[in-house]
Amino acid sequence: MRRPTPAERAAAREAARARKAEIIERYEAGEPVSRLARALGVSETWLRLRLDDWGVPRRPLHAAHRYRRAGSRVFRGRTVTRRTTAEVRAAQARLVERRQEVTARYRDGESAAALAREFIVDPGWLRKRLDEWGVPRRDRSAAAVVRGPGVPPL
Repeated sequence: MRRPTPAERAAAREAARARKAEIIERYEAGEPVSRLARALGVSETWLRLRLDDWGVPRRPLHAAHRYRRAGSRVFRGRTVTRRTTAEVRAAQARLVERRQEVTARYRDGESAAALAREFIVDPGWLRKRLDEWGVPRRDRSAAAVVRGPGVPPL
């Protein structure tokens, strides 16, 4: 894609300034700055600065999430639905209830990542629990030794 010349950029900026009322209206209606900037042929940074100069209040960050691409396009056809805080805490509680089993399986060679997938918890959260429970962490080579020769990772 060809970069616009300085004259073309200046012309696009002047055209955008002339359409100030329309831009403000579209932004306040919820259109993302990225989409507006692309349509006008200006940079997002330039447009954000103009909106600030024109006294347009910025939307809260959570409002921008409504305009993101659907999960099905991002994750190759798999729709990803966000879990509620209650669902995440319930999954964490199920793992904590089975603490003995989890620590035994980890000591027997199962990876923390595999355990996190099974219990549907964040791997970082699980690693912190293992540390709190005094389970010695191991690197990949130590995990291979625990599993034995020729055994693929779990």
